[in-house]
Amino acid sequence: MDNKLMAVAKREYMERVRSRWFILGTLAVPALAVAALAIPMYMASRGASSSLRHITVIDATGTGMGDRVAKALMADSSLGSAKTDSVATRVINVDAAQLPAQERAATAEVELPKHIVGYLVLTDSTLTGKSARYAGRNASSIADMEKLESVVRQASMIVRLERQGVRSDLVNDLASSHLKVNSERLSEHGRSGSGEAGLIAGIAVGLLLFMSIIIHGNNVLRGVLEEKSTRVAEVVLSSVKPETLLAGKVLGVGAVGLTQQIAWLGIGAYLMGFVAPIMMKNAGGGAGAAASSGTMSGMFASLSPEVLIVALVYFVIGFVFYATLYAAAGSMVNSEQEAQQAAVPVMILLMSTWLMVNPVMINPNSTLAVVLSWLPWSSPIIMPMRMGLTAVSPMAIAGSIVVAILGCIVAIWLSARIYRVGMLMYGKKPSLAEVAKWIRYA
Repeated sequence: MDNKLMAVAKREYMERVRSRWFILGTLAVPALAVAALAIPMYMASRGASSSLRHITVIDATGTGMGDRVAKALMADSSLGSAKTDSVATRVINVDAAQLPAQERAATAEVELPKHIVGYLVLTDSTLTGKSARYAGRNASSIADMEKLESVVRQASMIVRLERQGVRSDLVNDLASSHLKVNSERLSEHGRSGSGEAGLIAGIAVGLLLFMSIIIHGNNVLRGVLEEKSTRVAEVVLSSVKPETLLAGKVLGVGAVGLTQQIAWLGIGAYLMGFVAPIMMKNAGGGAGAAASSGTMSGMFASLSPEVLIVALVYFVIGFVFYATLYAAAGSMVNSEQEAQQAAVPVMILLMSTWLMVNPVMINPNSTLAVVLSWLPWSSPIIMPMRMGLTAVSPMAIAGSIVVAILGCIVAIWLSARIYRVGMLMYGKKPSLAEVAKWIRYA
C-alpha cells in the first residue's frame, strides 16, 4: 500500500483519537445508552404506586362487581406495591335511584386536594359488557384508562360466568390467570434466541451504524473544509495526489469510527453485565427485574459473531460510501454554512434510510425491507438490522455486500473527480452544471 496513503490515514486517525471529544464521546455514549435502558426498567421493577388505586368504585349492578374490580386493582403488581398506598380502592354499593346523588358526592371528593383521583361507575350496561363510566383527574392517562378497561372487562366476564353457573374455583382461576407468550426465533439454522431480544439487538446495531456515519462523516466534511480554507490542501496536494489524500482521509476517519464502534459495544456489554445484577438486587429480585435483566442479557446474546462480523463489513462499506460523498461536498464549498447546505443531499439519502426503519421492524421480510437491503446507500443499516430480526440467507447477504461494494466504488470514483478539482477551486459555490463538468473532465 502507498506509504503516503498510510501517512495521511495515520495522521487523521491519531489526530482524532487523541482529542478529548473522542474520549468523552466514546465513554459517554454507552453510559448514557445503558442508563436510558436501565433506569426505566429499574423504575418499572420498583413499581411506583399508581393513582388508579386511589379511586371510588360506585357499583349499581347489585352483583358485587365493584368488589372484584377493587380487589383486582389492589392485587395488580404493575400498579405498584399496595402496602405503600395511603388510600385503598373504595367500593360503594348503590341502587339506580341513589346513583345520581352518589356521583355528585364523588365529584365533590375528586375536587378536594389530596383526595381520591376519580370514580368509576358500574351499571347494568357494564354487566352486559357494553360500557362503564369514569371521571377523574387521570382521565387523560392512556395507560390508566387501558388498565381500568381491562380490569372492568375481566370482572364483567367473571360475574357473567358465575351467573351462568360456572364453578367458583374455575372462575377464580380465570380471574388470577395471566398468560404470557414467550417468542423464540426458529430458522433453518435452528433456534436463534428470543424474538424480543433480537428486535432490540437489531435496532441497536442499526442505530450504532447510523450514528457513526453521521458523526464521522461530518468529521470528514469539516476536515476537508478546514484544509481548504486554511490553504493547507494546496501544500499537501503538491506532494500527494488528490485521490491518495481523499482515500487516506476516509481510511483514517473510518478507522476512528470503527475503533469507537468496538469500544461502544465492549463498554456497553460490560456496563449491562455490571448493572443488571445490581438492578435485580435493589429491586428485590422480582419478576419485573428478572424479565428486564433477561431482555438485556438476551439482547447481547442475540448479537452472534456472524451478525457482528457482517455489521463490521457493512460499517466499513457504508462509511466509505458516505464519507467520500461528505468529502466531495466539503471540497466544493468555502465556508461552514455552505458546507452544511452542500451536505443536505447526502443527509437526505441517509435519513431516507432511517425513515424506513419502522416498516422494516414491523415486517423484516417484506418487499420493502428486501429491496432496501440491496440498495448501496441503505443496506449498511437495513441488512444488519434485518439479521437481528429474522433469518436472512447467506446468499442474500453476500449478494447485498457485493452490490454495496459496487455502489461504493461508483461513489469513490465520482467523489474523487469532484475532490480533485474542488480542493483547488475558490470563490462562489459551484452549480450542478459546473460539478458535472468537473466529473467529466477531471
